[in-house]
Amino acid sequence: MSVVNISQSTCNLQLNKAKMRLTVLLRSVSQGLHRKIDSYSHYRPIALNLQQLLNFAKEGGQLESYTYLQKELLVRFANTMKEIECLPAVLQCTSSLKTVKSWFSESFSELFTEAIKKIYYRHMHVVETVAEGIMDIVNYSEKQHLVFEKHLNYFLNRFYLMRISNRMLINQHIMRFAKLKNDGKHTCDRIDPDCDVAGVLEEAYGNAKFLCEQNYLMAPELKIIERNCKFFLNIILEDEGKPIRIAYIPSHLFHITFELLKNALRAVVEHHGNKGTDSELPPVQVTIYKGKVDLSLKIHDEGGGIPRMAMDKLFAYHYTTAPKPVDRCPMAGLGYGLPLSRLYAWYFHGDMTVVSFEGFGTDACIYLKALAENANELLPLFNPAAKKFYENTSHSPWIRSPGHDIVDSGQNVRPYV
Repeated sequence: MSVVNISQSTCNLQLNKAKMRLTVLLRSVSQGLHRKIDSYSHYRPIALNLQQLLNFAKEGGQLESYTYLQKELLVRFANTMKEIECLPAVLQCTSSLKTVKSWFSESFSELFTEAIKKIYYRHMHVVETVAEGIMDIVNYSEKQHLVFEKHLNYFLNRFYLMRISNRMLINQHIMRFAKLKNDGKHTCDRIDPDCDVAGVLEEAYGNAKFLCEQNYLMAPELKIIERNCKFFLNIILEDEGKPIRIAYIPSHLFHITFELLKNALRAVVEHHGNKGTDSELPPVQVTIYKGKVDLSLKIHDEGGGIPRMAMDKLFAYHYTTAPKPVDRCPMAGLGYGLPLSRLYAWYFHGDMTVVSFEGFGTDACIYLKALAENANELLPLFNPAAKKFYENTSHSPWIRSPGHDIVDSGQNVRPYV
């Protein structure tokens, strides 16, 4: 054997040994990461309220903020990742869900370093990516699709609600300490201690009206009524008649009201399409009520209403009455608007309901906390009860009301235990 061949064999042997060491190292790192995820998934996420977040924004330091955020996100990410592992294999195998899982794994690893800003941008398109994964299998065989659908709304409610909370926490930190670029008033989850409710409504209406006029060349007007309620017992009357303001996240309120107004405008135009001008269309009326405990908004339209048999589907993901879009954009006309809007309302223990009167119109009601100290985060918890739900395929479809225990199936079940 020549010297060249011996040298080549030695190089190949060393290369193979290096590959083996690298494989062992990567496997060890992967196992170590999995052990950390499993460990952190047993911790309970800490729910904050709006007042605590406002106080911390004024008084908290950068190191204190980062330390809390790092530990809390490790717990929340681990809970979410363990929940993803409970999904049906047909969904976990899609390229979109594999991408999302890799994002969470990478972000979980980076939380042991100072990479908060990078994590924030990496997760910007999680909603769309998960939606694409679900779209890939909506035409799956009927039997498997029925089993899959029983878990779908349950998982998505919990997954997206945790995402809302994660982005809100990260954003509070980097808006103050990392100087995150703010691309617009309603693009960031910042807390406004003096949020002008009617002002946000008017902006949401402006955007919804633009879309309506683009499609139908007309749009009904908006009428806003504010009722800053007066009380005679233990409450001073100085707020009576003044514009209604609360501590809230304007981008969340914008998202909720935009979706509801968009649906209301479209319904009115389609129901009264023979009317000639905007002024001849019945207006969409929004009444804002502020009480001692709750802030309530009622959006009333005369758009013909919704058949009662279709009401149960309103908050099911991928259900829509709008035309399907030409492209694959998963947010337009594919049934994500109302479910996500209700999650934004749920996030600080509010709610959103829809009451329809077929042949006449629809009332959509939004309930928020009037006081910041009462607006606590609503967080899903991954625990044995949640895991049991995924393992049990005998649940009836999503039909129960908010407030029932989480092991009950239903698209309206609040995603916590």
